[in-house]
Amino acid sequence: MKATPRPRGSRIVVGLLLLTFVTVCGCARVPKPDAHPPPTAMDLPRKVAVLPFENHTANPEAGTVLRRMFFNFFSSLNYADMEPAAVDATLEAGRLLKATEADGPLPLERLGQLLGVDAVVVGEALALGQTYALVYANQQAGLRARMLRCSTGQLIWEMEHTVTLHEGDLPLSLPGLAAAIVKTAFNYQQSNTLRAASELCMQMTASIPNPPAEAEFPPPIQTLVHNGAAGLLAPGDELRVVMIGGKKQLASLSLPPLLQEVPMEEKEPGVYVTSYRIQPQDRLARGQLTGYLRSPSGSSRQWVDTLGPIRVGRPTTLPPAISADTVLSADRSPYLVEDALVVMHGVTLTIEPGVVVWFRSLGMVVRGTLQARGTAEHPVVFGGLKAKGWKGVFIEGGEGENLLRHCRISGAEFGIRSARARLVVEACRFQENTWGVVGEGGRIDISGSLVRSSVKTGIAARQSRLAVKGSVVTENAAGGFLLEGSPAIIEGNNILNNGGWGIKAVGALTEVLAGNNWWGHVEPDLSEMVRGAVQTAPLLPAPVRTGAAALTTN
Repeated sequence: MKATPRPRGSRIVVGLLLLTFVTVCGCARVPKPDAHPPPTAMDLPRKVAVLPFENHTANPEAGTVLRRMFFNFFSSLNYADMEPAAVDATLEAGRLLKATEADGPLPLERLGQLLGVDAVVVGEALALGQTYALVYANQQAGLRARMLRCSTGQLIWEMEHTVTLHEGDLPLSLPGLAAAIVKTAFNYQQSNTLRAASELCMQMTASIPNPPAEAEFPPPIQTLVHNGAAGLLAPGDELRVVMIGGKKQLASLSLPPLLQEVPMEEKEPGVYVTSYRIQPQDRLARGQLTGYLRSPSGSSRQWVDTLGPIRVGRPTTLPPAISADTVLSADRSPYLVEDALVVMHGVTLTIEPGVVVWFRSLGMVVRGTLQARGTAEHPVVFGGLKAKGWKGVFIEGGEGENLLRHCRISGAEFGIRSARARLVVEACRFQENTWGVVGEGGRIDISGSLVRSSVKTGIAARQSRLAVKGSVVTENAAGGFLLEGSPAIIEGNNILNNGGWGIKAVGALTEVLAGNNWWGHVEPDLSEMVRGAVQTAPLLPAPVRTGAAALTTN
């Protein structure tokens, strides 16, 4: 799609609040450019592709979010751009990304031929999420990006930039129609994180050299919001979409394969609205919206949704109690729990790869045995139908070993709470829960996992035995670990950027061996980060390449 710029004065973010988490098909390594003088305005490339960004953060969605936000602002310039979805499909078909992950930097000349572009933008996500200064939590977004000519490797533009929004900075106001949708679907923390991302990308793209326009300015798009990213849209539910942009234009949206170029109505000047009622036959695992705005003469601009995947379909409703050994398979997913789901004593619930379980209000209580066996490509997902509010997964006693492998749990009061049980957690993600992992009695072994952005503590244990290895514990508001009378082995992890402390141990029986961890700095000040009887030596001089770090490339 060819894009031309809107006037600089109009490049104002009107409440770019939003986005959730999607999976990137790969990441582009930034090659070292050849030394060439910057091109003149007339010598700039014409067609440019924004490649998948490499992720250097603990936020698994950072590369995807920043790439899409960058693309939306980049499309306001006078380059002919290529939609990210088309870029990804072409690279995947050519098996180029997987090959370069093993062989080094991307071959620029081959990329230009494969994509049919003159230049590419490559980037590295450096930050996206909370950062703590004393007792204050700020939202930060950071990116390093370059534009490189495919034929010669010439460096056309480069910039490294970070934006920090302080606690209490409010998102800009939205018009009434858009604000109503936003408030029903997203929380304040997500809104501020998205605003930081949008501010960052707006400022960076404003510094890119702009070639002369070859056609009229297409109408500007300021944002696109919808109510479909917070949960599952079932038959009878309504998808509502609002796009804000230039006045008196032709607006439409697509949600392949369900919707193609559906017209939107201008309800207020520059505010375009449409809705779609989900039909019984509709089913979509990870849909992505794209909004279009066209002038009467045909020049157009698009906005690729940054809020996250839209899930559509009729769920399989689970009974309140599972009283016999049961297997949840992906072919009947997603599953819905209306109230609470109880796995009875002596019963094993097995959850196969790719299963999604949604909870309308409460959660799951396991009195028997839970075996949630996802894979890296097809994780098991537990979540609520609201952005926040469901209770979580509770394991109460039981004789067997409970397993969570490649699971994702978010938006719960307790990601998982294990009492008097044996629990093994492998390669899981616990994000944006009130408490990440809580143990009360029994034993918990955690490996290769990510625990981040908990409202309170990431991992807490009382009168338990705990082992955590090869994991990342970060951005948890109260602290990383809280251990009460719980001996623990915490080794080979990245423990950094938590609110109150990294590890806090209390109680006479609490002996914590926490050597060989990375604390965020080569010579960290552990006086406030570590409290209680915690053995931290030796300290690692660099981050650990953990299983959780591998997760962040997805």
